[in-house]
Amino acid sequence: MSSAVFSDSWFRIAGARVALAASTRVERQRFGGEPWYVLRDAYSHRYFRVTAQAWAFISSLSTARTVEENWLDFVARRPDDAPGQEEVVRVLAQLHTANMLTALDLPDSGAIHRRSAVQRRRELNSKLLGFLYTRVFLFDPDRLLNRFPKLIRATTGLPALLLWLAVVTAGAMAAFGNLGALSDHSQGLLSLSNLPLLFVTLSVMKLLHEIGHAFICKRYGGEVHAFGVMFLILTPLPYVDTASTWGFASRYKRALVSAAGMLVELFLAALGAMVWSVTSPGIVNSVAYNVMVVGSVSSLLFNGNPLLRFDAYYILADLVDIPNLYQKAQQYWMYLGDRYLLGSANAESPAHDRRERLWFGFYGIAAFFYRILVSTGIILVVMDQWFLVGVFMAVVTALTLLIWPLRKLWQHLNGPKVAANRRSATLRALGLGAALAAFVLVLPFPYSVRAHGVLQASDSVLLHIPGEARLARLVAQPGQRLEQGELIAVLANPELEADYELARQQSAELEVQYRQSLLRNRADSAPLAERLAALGSQMAELERQRSLLMVRAPRAGRWVEAPSLHERVGNWLSRGQPLGEVVADARLRFVAVVPQEQADELFGHGGAHADLRLNGQSDVTLALGAVSVIPYKRERLASSALGFAGGGEIAVKPNDPSGETSAEPFFELRAALPADLAPARADGLAPLPGLSGMVRVDLPGKPLYAQAKKALAQLFQKRYGL
Repeated sequence: MSSAVFSDSWFRIAGARVALAASTRVERQRFGGEPWYVLRDAYSHRYFRVTAQAWAFISSLSTARTVEENWLDFVARRPDDAPGQEEVVRVLAQLHTANMLTALDLPDSGAIHRRSAVQRRRELNSKLLGFLYTRVFLFDPDRLLNRFPKLIRATTGLPALLLWLAVVTAGAMAAFGNLGALSDHSQGLLSLSNLPLLFVTLSVMKLLHEIGHAFICKRYGGEVHAFGVMFLILTPLPYVDTASTWGFASRYKRALVSAAGMLVELFLAALGAMVWSVTSPGIVNSVAYNVMVVGSVSSLLFNGNPLLRFDAYYILADLVDIPNLYQKAQQYWMYLGDRYLLGSANAESPAHDRRERLWFGFYGIAAFFYRILVSTGIILVVMDQWFLVGVFMAVVTALTLLIWPLRKLWQHLNGPKVAANRRSATLRALGLGAALAAFVLVLPFPYSVRAHGVLQASDSVLLHIPGEARLARLVAQPGQRLEQGELIAVLANPELEADYELARQQSAELEVQYRQSLLRNRADSAPLAERLAALGSQMAELERQRSLLMVRAPRAGRWVEAPSLHERVGNWLSRGQPLGEVVADARLRFVAVVPQEQADELFGHGGAHADLRLNGQSDVTLALGAVSVIPYKRERLASSALGFAGGGEIAVKPNDPSGETSAEPFFELRAALPADLAPARADGLAPLPGLSGMVRVDLPGKPLYAQAKKALAQLFQKRYGL
């Protein structure tokens, strides 16, 4: 018998005469190795799952006897399997809400009506609070689907599976074979010109996605009684209701119904990849690219994420054989709080064994934090477009995640489940609340500022491309020790060579004419001499420019080439692009970019402790010397390696070919490396000028509330000017 044998609400239903409605259909299934019974109302198509113990009692109900008479008789006959009064009240309320009960009379207002009213209020509150995820029913498509049995079998059988495998394989090969072009095309995905096309593509693919669910459901004998529109973040998308899969005995068939939509989208994405890879820029190419992105990235990130209650969630729940995984995980964490934090000894766990405890514990905490992460991201995106709507969403989210749980806790502390230990539970709740408040508002936590930067030498010579030229060959290797005048790189400029050759031939021709004039007519020699001198000056300038194509070390030192320079051999480089620098063996310093909103944290903390980790050598942490912040704004980065164009994380202006002009002003942080730092140390650190990395400056600790408040204020100031 259940531990919750008696209920304070029992007297309200004890005299009721209820039984299972005649329209209820019952199917026996196995979940987690245990027998369960799935109840379905033939008219409303609602489903309800009960344990074998609960089914034994429900099936014994009769309107000829009261609920109490039925229960007492069941206890007398099967004392070990009899449900407690609290469980009977809960199950009957849920059956009443699902219209699966028939009743002759309900004396008093009835606990069943009270519980069902609470359930309806919860559903209404859920819809109101989830206004960004609402559904609007349009029509029942089941009869329409029944007209196309041959089409459904043809598109869901073994030949269709083989075709799917072939197309997806070919599409994946087409996509991976054009990764470079794929990345370049992605920059225009969210452009204003592409947004209408992207929206139409998304709508059509989601319609086919839902048709995939419906077809697989119908193939295995299910019913699809709802087609409508789902508003996801104010975006209308189609949906179908395949709740009839609850009646499938095979969990693998249920999982396949859930996966059908993603399979359809991946098939379409593969077709899009193949079309995109063989077409030239245009409307067909753009449509194919949108189909490829929506069907792959979008489908896998959202529908393929089991922490969101989309397709992958239902697939996971079916494969691990735990229906209602999300709700039960929430109930399990509520049980843990009730049992171990509030000290309620009679709290009942929804987990039946160690396997379910592990699943509920892990999934509950992971889904909770991921929900916060996704909600925050959605709110920021909406606020960027519709600020007031985003603020309203933030308020609703705060109510859902903070105020509502506190309200439920208050109701729980004043409810019947903690009647035996109400005083102790209340004191514990107050103590935990005070401890949590101190933890967030008072207790200082480590606080630091992180900034991306690059190593520089205090004595170095920076070399640039002298003029437009092709990088023909790199002679010096990165880190190589050079002597003054030693060759570093060879550039080529065919136009310059052609101009020089033309000037040389013209000079030779004028030289012959000048000598002939000296013998025949000295009057003509003066103009020819002037032209010859001018041409000589021109050739000298061309010769100077040619000499610059042979890049040599202006001084002795170590060669540090510009980021990705070796990848540009054979390509044309514009004038002014950095080649690298020749660094004297001197002390190094780290120069980092500090955003404006973080700069004030560093002013006045020049002696703060700082650590450095270089990219590619992040397993070694280097303690830096004194940290200083240059007290004026800058726009020029210390190296193009810090900007987007050089593989860094700082946004740069797109019209700057050097990639060194930041999109926003910043402050510069400087920290000296230890004077005795060797070029290569035993611990694996090899600090060379030009290497990028991240510096962490530790500041005095702050409470979590103060840190969050400041970060939020900076976010609003930067994004919305508030």
